[in-house]
Amino acid sequence: MNRKLNLAVIGLGKRSSNLISIFHKLFPGFKLAAVIDINEDSARKTFPSHCVSMHSTKFYSHVNHLTKISNTLDGVLIGTPCNTHTPLAVNLATLNLPVYLEKPVSITYLQIGDLKRAYKNSVNRVVVSFPLRTSPLFNTVLDIVRSGRLGKINQVQAVNNVPYGAEYFGSTNLRNYDVTGGLWLQKATHDFDYINLLLGKPKAITAMMTREIYGGDMPHDLWCSKCDKSKICAESPYSPDPTLYKKSNPIDHQCVWGNKVLNQDAGSALIMYEGGIHASYSQNFVSRLSSATRGAVITGYKATVSFDWYTEKIKIVDHFKDKVEVLSIKGSSEGHHGGDEALVNNFAEVCFGVTDASPNLSDGLLSATMCLAARESAHQQTWIPIPDINSDDFPESNTKLYPTDLDIEPLP
Repeated sequence: MNRKLNLAVIGLGKRSSNLISIFHKLFPGFKLAAVIDINEDSARKTFPSHCVSMHSTKFYSHVNHLTKISNTLDGVLIGTPCNTHTPLAVNLATLNLPVYLEKPVSITYLQIGDLKRAYKNSVNRVVVSFPLRTSPLFNTVLDIVRSGRLGKINQVQAVNNVPYGAEYFGSTNLRNYDVTGGLWLQKATHDFDYINLLLGKPKAITAMMTREIYGGDMPHDLWCSKCDKSKICAESPYSPDPTLYKKSNPIDHQCVWGNKVLNQDAGSALIMYEGGIHASYSQNFVSRLSSATRGAVITGYKATVSFDWYTEKIKIVDHFKDKVEVLSIKGSSEGHHGGDEALVNNFAEVCFGVTDASPNLSDGLLSATMCLAARESAHQQTWIPIPDINSDDFPESNTKLYPTDLDIEPLP
């Protein structure tokens, strides 16, 4: 498509840079008109200059500069740290531009309420970055389920064994609850979204989380480069025999054994849906290499389908014909098994005014709400009702039922 597409990006990190590369590939008329980043030097280093000319891009340090050029833009991408997604999106709402919003869309119930109100009449102009649901593999699974081949569905069992989990304990930002809101919001937000697409409206959730491996008694702000154990610690990039993951990512980081670590290294949730069906979900951050798994088993009366994004395979087992079918679904190499390319296409079409956002802001708000409810449930050890984000009764502030912005305490 040769139609012109002028976009601005707020927060030019690795993720935003990858998306810009895809826009350039798919849309010859694409132009990155502006970059807004508080660290211009860092943004220039991350800039995808291999495919986009920096000479035609303006750099600004504050989002308010967008008001001066908004009439020249078709849309805006937000790729900043998680705690800033909502305030930036709310700030942009008055410009009436399509927004590509990274997940999680919010990290507190208060933020969810703010975002919901800001886009009350324009949820379909906000594309939320959920590439798992837009990947060719999952869309094939969705077609199988909707075809009736499985019969009546009675359960979904989803799992995410993260092979790079140490990042969430050593990265300055990813280990910071004030920035991320925790690992339900970091990882489960994707999985809850695709489960919702399969099963419909969630009613309540119960969860637990534990930390059995990471964390410890080391100084929380200690860096590997300053540690006297850096030559013998398997998680250190300076060890002669680091874990294979660290060997491929030899970057200095903070100690994963820190004494103020809040992230869990394992968590599980049960989700109750309207009609009585339920789903289970587990995430683990200690997995490595080929133990990596992300996908689900969907069981119906007639058949079971299982899928895994890491293997890019779908397995269908017929319950009455002793028949097994295995499909290999190769996604694009552009990112997230082809899901990123689909998101970019959808956002461009939203900018052109020819379609609605999918996934849209309502999808993002619901998933974030579920993540917060899971975190709350794990701390309170009880079932938590999931409020209807489309209802006027959605809590606008902390209430007895939804006490968000919990005072997070270290896990026992």
